[in-house]
Amino acid sequence: MVRLVIAVLLTSALLTPPLASASGGRRTLSITLTGRAAVPKGAKRGHARVRIAISGRRVCWRFSRVAGIDRPRAAYIDKAIPGEFGPIIVRLGTRYRAGGCVSARPGVAHQIALSPQGFYVTINTRRHPLGAVRGQLRKA
Repeated sequence: MVRLVIAVLLTSALLTPPLASASGGRRTLSITLTGRAAVPKGAKRGHARVRIAISGRRVCWRFSRVAGIDRPRAAYIDKAIPGEFGPIIVRLGTRYRAGGCVSARPGVAHQIALSPQGFYVTINTRRHPLGAVRGQLRKA
């Protein structure tokens, strides 16, 4: 009986993927950012696209089609549901760059990959220091 229980537990452990690889180890999200989604109000005609890739603690991004806003100064991943303002969770570089990679604090990148709908990306400008454009992350 003990051997049967051990065999079942071992088989179960081998067939169940670990949490880190349950999402494939790498998660890619593509979203559209708009000024209308920004909280507080952003650039009325502002828009952009961003592609976020998460692998382990590494968070990489690539912004494209940024238009309708003054010169970008910084970009962040913040934590909040749609329509609410939240704290900065990941700084996408020390100043704005169209692309790059950073290492997030332990567990943060994993939390974003598991539940992206609780986070958003924002690009800040001088005129809109809290966000000229914003896009809520979501599962692909």
